[in-house]
Amino acid sequence: MKPKPIAYILYITKDSKHEQILDLVPGKQLTIKIAPNEPKFCIGFNSPQGERMPCPSVEIIPQNKVQCQNCSLNEFYLCRAYCQGDFCHPSSEEAREYCWKTSASIYLTSISGKMKVGSSTSPLRRWIDQGSDAGIVIGQGVGLDPRALEYQIGTKLSLTMAVRISQKINYLGKSIDRKHISEQMSAAIEEVYSSIKSEILFPRDKLEEITFLDEIYGDISKIQMRPLLKKRSSEGLEISGSIVGVKGSILVLKNLETYFATNLNDLIGSHVLITEESIDMKGQKSLFDFV
Repeated sequence: MKPKPIAYILYITKDSKHEQILDLVPGKQLTIKIAPNEPKFCIGFNSPQGERMPCPSVEIIPQNKVQCQNCSLNEFYLCRAYCQGDFCHPSSEEAREYCWKTSASIYLTSISGKMKVGSSTSPLRRWIDQGSDAGIVIGQGVGLDPRALEYQIGTKLSLTMAVRISQKINYLGKSIDRKHISEQMSAAIEEVYSSIKSEILFPRDKLEEITFLDEIYGDISKIQMRPLLKKRSSEGLEISGSIVGVKGSILVLKNLETYFATNLNDLIGSHVLITEESIDMKGQKSLFDFV
């Protein structure tokens, strides 16, 4: 995040147990390969001390998971996944203490044409993680209050609580209309303040300006076509080219005159070959390549 946000891949090589970082800088050449039928391994869990603990059994897990059952139950942040602010059911006493002592912000954000409400202890980092186009913080509190207000706003205004990765990928290549987003967000703010009373909402006239984030994602906002999607399958994954940018978990590369995109979350827990060079890839063959 400092001096500016930079996307990266965190990995461990077979020759070292120490975590290493590969910065995903626009313009850098990159090739990513996953072998056919490559299994996924549990990534472990976060301890109450904020340390990443490896899975004790190095368990093989389904492709749609990132943790085995035992590590999931030991996850320090597990309770946040289902908390609605109605009552506290912490995954541990350390998690309870952290929640009731740490300030969390309530925010509105625009993601791929969808308005979303959320709460986070680090809203800017959360917006970048989600691939938000814009965001604004409207309140702050501790304990159950932020999550309760989040769900109240989501229910009252019929705002989504999550945006699917398919929606984010389909929105790539569309221009970011700052004026339209500002109008949508201003309308949502007016509705919040006219229909909801809460002690943790900031005064309406004290709100900061809307933060736009499209420049953080490299040159993705400048492309004029939807990239071809490269998905991980039983045949593995291969994507290569010059980095255009990273938006949320979506990596966009340009190879010759074609743009390609892949969900970096599909790499988590896998043996992956990564090289800082590119190879030529085939572009679009037909309209069915977009399906």
